[in-house]
Amino acid sequence: MTSMLNRRTALSLGVPALAVVLSACANATSNSGSSASASGSSSSNASSSGSASGAPSSDASGSASAGGEASASGSASASSGDSAKMTATKVGERDEVGYHLNTPKQGAPTVTLYTDYQCPYCAKAEPTYEKVAKDLEGTMNVTVRNMPLSQIHKNAIAAAQAVQAAELQDKHLEMANKLFETQDSWKDVSRTDLAGVLLSYAQELGLEEEKFKTDMTDQKTIDLIKSDFEYGQKIGVKGTPQFAVNDKPLENVDSSTSAEDMVKEFKKAAGLS
Repeated sequence: MTSMLNRRTALSLGVPALAVVLSACANATSNSGSSASASGSSSSNASSSGSASGAPSSDASGSASAGGEASASGSASASSGDSAKMTATKVGERDEVGYHLNTPKQGAPTVTLYTDYQCPYCAKAEPTYEKVAKDLEGTMNVTVRNMPLSQIHKNAIAAAQAVQAAELQDKHLEMANKLFETQDSWKDVSRTDLAGVLLSYAQELGLEEEKFKTDMTDQKTIDLIKSDFEYGQKIGVKGTPQFAVNDKPLENVDSSTSAEDMVKEFKKAAGLS
């Protein structure tokens, strides 16, 4: 393994199936099923209207939709692809380009971080990337998408579900950073224990408990995560954290890259310098 991959968790065993863990938060009833595939389409904000189910599903076949369906077939061009898919208007909104860390600007190139909340390298990259988002305000769109590597990180999908549920209460970054900061406390716990851990984090962050539990297991949340994952695979994401500029993965930026160098490489890849 190269030194670059030592600072990135690589996909193992080829293309892993996306096994979605529907965490049994509190008294959710076990109910198998709820399979739907992410066909590479991405989704905008998931609503909280769906039923909560506590059962695991390991199927990744069907179509993804969350709030507003739109096809994500083909790579975006550097000039207009990502911009054409962008509908967000402010920091903290999600659209087909991902969750926005800075103010969306139509026509600007987009850099996206594909992340896994159980990945220790992602935990290291996150604070740097948040700084980069501020540094690139008005120059590039800086977004985040899900890439849970479930074959090697057993609780990564449930963690992604927790972040998406928190996002619907405007606490995406708070939950993401909480999970990164406490990885050692939850990465190896059982699914049953994990449900309690995630719920305790939601309570600590002041989230409305019943909404969090429902949104976390909503099929729209599952579809959004699958969609991000499948799209990442489609454009050639090989591990986490992986950065892509206008859907082109970069191999020379990883968790050890400084904010200054990230900005430089992102602009270079976007043709801005």
